[in-house]
Amino acid sequence: MTRVTRVLQHTTLWALCVMGVLSQLTVATLAQPSQEEPIWRLRQVEEISDVWNGVTVGFAFLVRPDAVYVGYYTYDRSMTIARYSFESKTWEFKTLDTKIGWDSHNSIAMAFDANDCLHVAGNMHAVPLIYFSAEEPNDISTLTRREKMVGDLEQHATYPVFMYDAQNRLLFGYRDGGSGNGNQIWNVYDPQTRAWSRLLDKPLFDGQGLMNAYPVGPTRSADGYFHIAWVWRDTPDCKTNHDLSYARSKDLRVWETSDGKELTLPITLQTGEIVSATPIDHGLLNSHVRLNFDRENRPVIVYTLYDDQGRLQIWTARREAERWRYTQATHWDLNWHFSGGGSIDSELSFSGASVAPEGKLSISWTRYDNNTHGVIYLDERTMEPCEAPKIEKPRRPEYDAEAAAALAKVDSSDARLHSVSRTIDVKGERWVFRWEAPRPNRDRPQPDGAPEPTKLRVFKFEKNN
Repeated sequence: MTRVTRVLQHTTLWALCVMGVLSQLTVATLAQPSQEEPIWRLRQVEEISDVWNGVTVGFAFLVRPDAVYVGYYTYDRSMTIARYSFESKTWEFKTLDTKIGWDSHNSIAMAFDANDCLHVAGNMHAVPLIYFSAEEPNDISTLTRREKMVGDLEQHATYPVFMYDAQNRLLFGYRDGGSGNGNQIWNVYDPQTRAWSRLLDKPLFDGQGLMNAYPVGPTRSADGYFHIAWVWRDTPDCKTNHDLSYARSKDLRVWETSDGKELTLPITLQTGEIVSATPIDHGLLNSHVRLNFDRENRPVIVYTLYDDQGRLQIWTARREAERWRYTQATHWDLNWHFSGGGSIDSELSFSGASVAPEGKLSISWTRYDNNTHGVIYLDERTMEPCEAPKIEKPRRPEYDAEAAAALAKVDSSDARLHSVSRTIDVKGERWVFRWEAPRPNRDRPQPDGAPEPTKLRVFKFEKNN
């Protein structure tokens, strides 16, 4: 594969932690010279820090009224929190007491509680819980490592995620156990006592010692429901994914099927709602599942399966009045058969289904086997592939050619490295955080050792009037 730019997509809460293929990395589209001014004008580029570039791993980004917060690993592998103050217009840093190895699973999660104190977790792959919380509001210097949250089921933690429930309470979720035999745990934080307790007295899922669930979500829709989709997986071998499943909840405590039947917790393979009864080694991959909604707030799940010729295709499932409607969205010649453990290098990435003009849904995709990318449009009524919407006026480019090239440029001469970025909205501006990383290497050390140090930078764009 030629050197390309890969851009870290912003996805649902577990998009970075569902493990396996890091399919959040997509090829960036470089802006072409245009007669029209671009939407965004580059205002400033800031160098933040050196960065660990021996592995592709998820960083964390938060925008708050007082500052922008970034969680990342420095080149010496230390987990670090950076804070950019809007008042002082400067960066401050807090080095935390944990260092990453070569594992792509060890993403960072951050959130604030009701007292405006920061909570951080990360650098975990089936190891004891690694968790920090701040003593003082909006103050990263007071981040302190905590030896426990609740105290039990914290010795084999992976995939940390913070989120908020319908009452805006801070929640923390993680997998307890390993691939093929883990359970999903949820805790809830009390800002008055500054203590955590179990949200559920039982795990959300139970693989009964035979498998574990890899969930996407919970994601809240406009109708107030939290929706979750997951696949079951039997072993660390990613080809053992099977049986795409679904549940929903109003309060994250009582869960039900898509037709309103209450589920007894923990949910098992036998008791859960199966959307696609897919056997192992049939193209279902835990990191290749997306959950979004159409205009009527109906859940739309996008996933992959092999066709009859063994080629990998994108499928969709939408919950309708009395059933799930299934559609094969692609008819590709993609002969990618994945297997094995660790974070594997993907030949495909794609988005969830987004609402598009003229009664259509859209799915963006990138194929790395032939360096192509595009958009699939679906007729929202039938869910069948259709033509793109008619656009009266050509879209303005996002960036001019010079800014786009700067985002794509790899500073290092090391051919293993690619440009990776994350885009966030900051007070009406667009900030693109950019660093360099290699493709996944199944969580093993790079054969030729770590690349030379490279930098984490932020490109600050303002709107063109």
